[in-house]
Amino acid sequence: RSPARRPAAPGPLAAPAGEQGFGGMLGASAAMRRLYPLCARLAASDVPVIIEGETGTGKEVLAEALHAESARSKGPFVVFDCTTVAPNLIESALFGHEKGAFTGATDARKGVFEQAHGGTLLIDEIGDLALELQPKLLRVLQRSEVCRVGGGRWQKVDVRVLVATRRDLDREVQAGRFRDDLFYRLHVGRIELPPLRDRQGDVPLLARAFWNELGGAKVPFPVETLRGWEDYAWPGNVRELYNTVARRLALGELLPPPSSSSGPVSSSGGDYLDATVAQGLALPVAREQVMRELERRTVARALVDHHGRAADASAALGIARRYFNLLRARHGL
Repeated sequence: RSPARRPAAPGPLAAPAGEQGFGGMLGASAAMRRLYPLCARLAASDVPVIIEGETGTGKEVLAEALHAESARSKGPFVVFDCTTVAPNLIESALFGHEKGAFTGATDARKGVFEQAHGGTLLIDEIGDLALELQPKLLRVLQRSEVCRVGGGRWQKVDVRVLVATRRDLDREVQAGRFRDDLFYRLHVGRIELPPLRDRQGDVPLLARAFWNELGGAKVPFPVETLRGWEDYAWPGNVRELYNTVARRLALGELLPPPSSSSGPVSSSGGDYLDATVAQGLALPVAREQVMRELERRTVARALVDHHGRAADASAALGIARRYFNLLRARHGL
């Protein structure tokens, strides 16, 4: 299966450019409104752009919006995630390979740069790209041409490159984990997406939009639910909000996520436990439902306590990072 993919980020995909949105981005908070003029200017350009933000803030949605509002909108939009491909296959995935280039290369294959020719390529989680591959990527960006693994011919590519990361690239450069020459090559445009907790007033706007998008338009969204949701920190950001709305709509349980005056995630699970008991479910079903919520809240709490750093959060919980990331994906965090 090709590592390139279309983005599947949540959110309304028809938000008009202006006070409440840009392309697929939606938000009327001051933090978001400050970004829209910059987004419009960068969409009209062809320069590389670094998109930074915590997991779930909508980096892919913004990248697709920049593509859709650009002169390349009729061309392909390709997404490549550096964290989803085995390290020994990333070079082939990026630049392609010729038949027989390595064991298992039974056919020649285009890399994502060739696939995105005439359009836009988003390299997601660029901060996780291995150091030994970074000079090869820099060469492609400088020359606008690629050479497939196992081949000797350079081929011109016409691609606008956007990169996204949850990491602080300035810090990565200082620590020697990211090449400064590649950083400066990419650092022409830069957009930092704010976490949902810093987007005052956007939770109700987004929740209603997601509710309607997911088919709940015939039933009004309860105001009391929104009040509780505005007090929650949303460590998984917009993605967590989207998945929470989807879960409530699918299960018919319009209950607020945990919140309290002392912190973003309550230490008490009474609200959910009481609601589950009130449903009169069979014990195995109720047990599974409560355990999943306990799992979600524990992971969310760890992310908040450790400022989104998965390595620290997983260590604090005493579980492997791979399993921790599996739990994050399961619960939309």
